[in-house]
Amino acid sequence: MPPEKAQADGLPRRLRDSSITHDWNLVSHPQHWDGPLQKLIAEIRRRKIDRAATAYGVAAWVVVQAASIALPAFGAPDWVLKALIVAAIVGFPLTLWISWHVMPAQYPEQVAPAASWTTTHIVLLVFLGVAAALTTVEIGLQLGLLPGLSRPASRSRPSAEPAPPPPPPRTSIAVLPFTNMSGDPSKDYFSDGISEELLNQLANAPALRVAARTSCFAFKGKSEDIRAIARALNVRAVLEGSVREDGKHVRITAQLIDASSGYHIWSKTYDRDLSNILTLEDEIAREITASLTHGPLVGAPIRAPVNPEFYRQYLQAQSFVALKTTEGDTRAAGLLKKITVAQPDFVPAYAALGRTYIHMAEFQNRSADLLVAAGEALDKALALDPHNLDALSSHLRLMLMKWDWKSATRDAGELQASNPNSVFTLRGLSFYYGTMGFPEQESAALQDAIRLDPLAFVDLNNLAARYTLRGRYADAASAANDALALRPDRKLTLYTLCSAYAGLKHVRDAQILIGRLLALDEPGASRGCALENAVAMDHIGEAHALADGLAKQFPIFVFDETDIGSFYLAAGDITKALYWFTRAYDKRVQNLFAIPYYEATPDSLRSAGGWIALKQRPEARAWQAAHDSLAAKLAGG
Repeated sequence: MPPEKAQADGLPRRLRDSSITHDWNLVSHPQHWDGPLQKLIAEIRRRKIDRAATAYGVAAWVVVQAASIALPAFGAPDWVLKALIVAAIVGFPLTLWISWHVMPAQYPEQVAPAASWTTTHIVLLVFLGVAAALTTVEIGLQLGLLPGLSRPASRSRPSAEPAPPPPPPRTSIAVLPFTNMSGDPSKDYFSDGISEELLNQLANAPALRVAARTSCFAFKGKSEDIRAIARALNVRAVLEGSVREDGKHVRITAQLIDASSGYHIWSKTYDRDLSNILTLEDEIAREITASLTHGPLVGAPIRAPVNPEFYRQYLQAQSFVALKTTEGDTRAAGLLKKITVAQPDFVPAYAALGRTYIHMAEFQNRSADLLVAAGEALDKALALDPHNLDALSSHLRLMLMKWDWKSATRDAGELQASNPNSVFTLRGLSFYYGTMGFPEQESAALQDAIRLDPLAFVDLNNLAARYTLRGRYADAASAANDALALRPDRKLTLYTLCSAYAGLKHVRDAQILIGRLLALDEPGASRGCALENAVAMDHIGEAHALADGLAKQFPIFVFDETDIGSFYLAAGDITKALYWFTRAYDKRVQNLFAIPYYEATPDSLRSAGGWIALKQRPEARAWQAAHDSLAAKLAGG
């Protein structure tokens, strides 16, 4: 027998039984505990503070949940809900404090006489109070509800330094808007136009990497340091200058600056007759190219002289085009059409006119007539200059809109052969790859375009929309927020961001955006957003009802037939989805056949008999042949 067992057995039976009974009472009856923490817990129970805490927590949760649904619907600002959450958190310890002091006064029969409080009791109570306060602050930090406060970075282990961005290419350049020295602010369009034309001439050189117009012109009128501008645009050199235009005479001063050192690489002043402005622009572009590459400007055509007045009108039309508005497009088209009649050998006017007509066709219902007019202008431009990147890129888009897959493929090849690094080429290729069912290449082309034009709202918006179709919702939200930072409250981008939040199942964020779209009086976008949010919450009946509403109001917002079909597809109605996809086929909607190639498209479409039958129609089979040919080309490198 082990000695411990013998020792125990040697005890009197009364003592052994008494010991066992005492230990059991300690476990079963906490009122027998003698520690200060146990006394505090017992006091809390006697005062029913635990019940008050539970009731408060349930009530606060119900109020916050109800507010998160109701406030966005009424367009309430974000801070209202945040303030309510903070109030609920702060009110919790206050409720406990009131319960502790009020209960003895109102219900003395339910509270036992308070035990004498020792220093230990007081320390424990203070400890619990501090813990509650710290928990409140922690929750506020986690939810971002305490503006002005932030969590300090952890010092336990130094984080890895982010990799420095790669140095800009040696032959990279940004052309800033030239300063208008005429003394007349209404002539800004002339100095801006000279800058843009120089930029386009430089972009014709494959050896150069030229930051695009949108990003360069974002610095107009700002006294930014050249080094900061170069870092923002990721270029090595910056061209700046001034223009003084006086009747038939023009003086252009230009300086090419090395952004790393701040020293001039090249500078020159030109005094010329305005009738030779195109020759002057070519000369400046050649000298700049030689300074950066130590070689000639390759690919720039010899341009015929232009009438000074028509050239002024051309630059003014370009300033209207840059507005990207219906009124701006209409005014630009009127001026450009007049120029092409009076100066029929002026290629840039034809290219700009075709591009303007395409933009108008995308956002107006008179698309058939506009597409015909766009084709006539672009055909004339390419007949005069087959390698004009602006005309080629626009012609590629036109061919995609007309379902001319062979011509589109030819244009894409011409763009790549002429200059694969031009923003005109990259934007054209992004539309080409997307329409032909290659979303990965489409996104890559857009990303490359954004590297050349990092402040381009349109490219960021398009990239966000494509990421949404691919199911890359976090990337879509990031790109959409970048776009909104450039142009806040743009309805299309708000809708795209809402789609991304719905895909991420960030229901409350999507509801807030629905409220913003309603406040902007855009019912189509808000209903489309609500539909996608309903799908995210698995409210399929609600989603179907919203799809019915959008279909009845069609055309609405920027939605085409494929969008309505996709809404029904998301709502689980394959029959109505196919009806709208068939309508898209009859109308030749550009992106119809690419829909199944986006990762976010439900598998139900790919296997649906109606879709398989639609793909057997002649135009669909022609598209499939062009798709397969491109796939083989991409696979072969």
